[in-house]
Amino acid sequence: MDKGPLIDFSSVIYPHANLRWLKMYLAERIDCIGQYPPADPVELERMIAGHLDISEDSVLVTNGCTGAIYLVAQLFRGGSSIIPLPTFHEYANACRVYGHTISFEKTDELSSLSGNLIYWICNPNCPSGNVLMKGFMDYIVRRGKQSMFVIDQSYESFTREGMLVPREVTELPNLVLLHSLGKEYSVPGLRVGYITAHPSIIQRLREIRIPWPISSFSMEAARYLLAECQRGVPDLESYLCEAERLRGELKEIGGIRMFESKSNFMLGQIETATTQALKQYLMEHHNILIHDCSLYEGLFHWTTEGGQQITDNCFFRVTARTPKEDDLLVNGIRQFMEDGPSLTPPV
Repeated sequence: MDKGPLIDFSSVIYPHANLRWLKMYLAERIDCIGQYPPADPVELERMIAGHLDISEDSVLVTNGCTGAIYLVAQLFRGGSSIIPLPTFHEYANACRVYGHTISFEKTDELSSLSGNLIYWICNPNCPSGNVLMKGFMDYIVRRGKQSMFVIDQSYESFTREGMLVPREVTELPNLVLLHSLGKEYSVPGLRVGYITAHPSIIQRLREIRIPWPISSFSMEAARYLLAECQRGVPDLESYLCEAERLRGELKEIGGIRMFESKSNFMLGQIETATTQALKQYLMEHHNILIHDCSLYEGLFHWTTEGGQQITDNCFFRVTARTPKEDDLLVNGIRQFMEDGPSLTPPV
């Protein structure tokens, strides 16, 4: 039976962005791949600064937001980092690479931290889609002057909630904001991220950033996108209304728990089976892909079966698409809850 094309609910990127004009623009400039990009992309940083109405000394372009995470972890090498869970796993990975002492806000870990603390906060948070209020974020940063706050706002284009605005906070020497052009314009494959922070922090980051952080092709694309200001999501209000409808429909399914979200993606929990079983069922029977949250510490625990440790995971993340596609997801999960929990999940 033909199940149709794959429907990917696992990615947080808006799936139906109109990239036609960008593709035409890049097709006319394909020869740029035969040229080196600037070793320091100051022109692009100047464009981003103008876009945000801040000084170009407060902007640093990176190889995606993940490149920014590792660069900041390198800057504070050997520091004491606090990473509230659950959240994006690359914060902890980057901190381990650069010798940080890490606490996941557990009492027994906090006592091992020394010196000034570095807080890593994802807002909106991944995988939950929750958003901390702008006023609260501003308050804790200004009040905690002895700590450094690294706030990842990569998903800021997927919420109507207020975010910290770079022009209002770049004077703060204890704040680093991470951003993603890839997510904002629905072009994650181009790997263009950037950091906004106090000029003193940007200068220190600039000194350790590797040359040529992005390609000539990505540079051309970023220039076009910033000049045209054509967001990936054309109607955010309608899209978020659809996301809330999807969450409500999933909540009505017996055995499925959906958590609060203020973004286009949301966290779910299955009570009578594992995520692996649900994911396998949706792929085999509906050609639907969901995000398995087994990588997110704080959302799973380990159990022992036959002398072997396995992940006992029941959490998943999905991202809203079109109403028609979202209904297919709802129907697929509903059918699984009626027929699928008896299936044996892969070990």
